[in-house]
Amino acid sequence: MYGGRLAATALSLALATSCGGMTDLTPTAASERPPASPFSLTDAPVSSPHGRELEGTIGPFDAGTLPCFANLFPCETLDFTLPHEGPIEVTLTWEGHARALFVQLYWEGRWLAHEDVAPRGGPSQISFLRPKMEANDYQLRIVTREPALAIPFRLVLSY
Repeated sequence: MYGGRLAATALSLALATSCGGMTDLTPTAASERPPASPFSLTDAPVSSPHGRELEGTIGPFDAGTLPCFANLFPCETLDFTLPHEGPIEVTLTWEGHARALFVQLYWEGRWLAHEDVAPRGGPSQISFLRPKMEANDYQLRIVTREPALAIPFRLVLSY
């Protein structure tokens, strides 16, 4: 009897601890797949057999730009294929407000696998590692909350 209570207490502590790093973002729904980006990872310099580095500018977007992120904000999309099961690591840095950009990783461009923002009051940088992803096609979306601005960025993608 004591063992059952101990297990229940341990489980509730583990759940509370594991969720402690969650941000205050509201849940999002996947939006329709946005049109292809004007640049692609295949055009970027290769830093390893399965990695890319890309420097560019996101925005400004005009009124006719199709939005993503639940049809609220414009974005740039980067398609890539993970050839075998393994990690996907993303580091995005940019010039400007720390909350101006955020990143979404989609399976096959349709199902949200990860979403990340820079911490409040922190640097204009997002870094995350998904340690075990299946071999599949993926799409990385760089979403801007400031569509009228041109925001220079640097993206490092390792997979």
